[in-house]
This record gives sequence, C-alpha cells and structure tokens, in this order.
Amino acid sequence: MPCVHPPEPEKVKEMAEESFIREGKGKLKVIIEGKDETLETTINGSLKSVEEIAEMLGVEAKDGRIEAVVDGVSVKMERGRLEMEFENGDRMTIEGAK
Repeated sequence: MPCVHPPEPEKVKEMAEESFIREGKGKLKVIIEGKDETLETTINGSLKSVEEIAEMLGVEAKDGRIEAVVDGVSVKMERGRLEMEFENGDRMTIEGAK
C-alpha cells in the first residue's frame, strides 16, 4: 500500500480536472453544474484509479472510495465516477459515457 502524504493545498489549487483523466481508449462524460446553467461534454480517455487520485489529493481511499474535503472542495469518488462540489456551490461530475 502506498504511503499517504498529508494534503498540500498549494499543489491542489493548481490541479486541473484533466489531471484526473488518463489518455487512451474510452469516453468520459463531463458535467459542470453552475447556478444558472449546466454544461455537458464527452471527451476521450478514462478516469485514473481511486488509489491514484487519493494519492494525488493526499487523502486515503477506504473500501475503494474517496469521501474527503480538500482545499474547500468536497470530493467523492468510486470506480468510474468522480464528483466534486466547490465552495460556491458549483459541481463537476466525470463518469464513463454510455
């Protein structure tokens, strides 16, 4: 099991949603929900594993899931689906496209 490091907010602030996505086969649906509108798009790639993302965020995955608040962002993840809710109420979901 990889060593879990404490959160480093200065690294997380600079992290883009693309860093959660692995290039390759597959399609992902990205949904961004704001106060007044919802944007939805499909991109090529796949989500990185729960363990990889937990290590990136400096949190521990339990039972193949992440439920944590990192730098004010609520992060929930299970295999194939990542949800983030920001302090301003905006939400972003990345999941496998069907």
